[in-house]
Amino acid sequence: LSMSQMIKFKKMHGNGNDFIVINALTENIKFTKNKIAKLACRRKGIGFDQLILVCPPTKIDTDFLIKFYNSDGSSAKMCLNGIRCAALFVWQEELSPHKTINLQTASRNIECTKKNSNVEALIEKPFEISEKALIKEFSKKLSDQRFSLIDCGNKHLCIKQSSIKSFDLEALYEKLQPAISKHNFNLSIYKKIKGQVHIRTFENGAGETLSCGSASASVASITLQKDKKIKISSKGGNLQFASFEDKLKMTGPAANVFSGTID
Repeated sequence: LSMSQMIKFKKMHGNGNDFIVINALTENIKFTKNKIAKLACRRKGIGFDQLILVCPPTKIDTDFLIKFYNSDGSSAKMCLNGIRCAALFVWQEELSPHKTINLQTASRNIECTKKNSNVEALIEKPFEISEKALIKEFSKKLSDQRFSLIDCGNKHLCIKQSSIKSFDLEALYEKLQPAISKHNFNLSIYKKIKGQVHIRTFENGAGETLSCGSASASVASITLQKDKKIKISSKGGNLQFASFEDKLKMTGPAANVFSGTID
């Protein structure tokens, strides 16, 4: 990144999960891990959970390639709260005239459609990981707790709890961290109350976030078996999930906070 290069960005959030989004369609924009971590710092930088780059697609059937970087500079395969912001960025910046766009990520393609102040994303159904050795490893650490290992493009360890409000999530993450980091899982605890599920998530490379879209989708896939629709509620807000043919439809907000430049 040369010092003379001024890079425009938009600060956005989806359910309180915050991002800076940059148009990397015409310029090859690359940041070092260190630079991302500095920009992500909430006291000395801009502050964000993830950096998102909107790049030219590398697959024929997609409109844009979306790259995600965590606040510690490491790359992430996908972020569902981020994908809605990336889609809104595309429409606000008039990068595509289409109301529905197909976005490519490192793990899977996601179709996004504009719905008033919300963005609807059609994703492949998350699936349960049935690797016996992995289940055994987590079972040892979690003894009698009910848990699921879900692959949603990102991997999530989802633990059912009777109460999540005052639960020490960070302590649980630290206890599980060697196994979680080794296998690249994020950690979520959830509780179902009537027609909705309450969730808290501790993400690798970002800590506890106000909302995590792929964690919400993972928990939705566990709890949706009996229900046609489910509302997943986190500190940052609500996401709606519904079964749609062989896919999962997520509807949630995306908002622009401010614009700026990085020199």
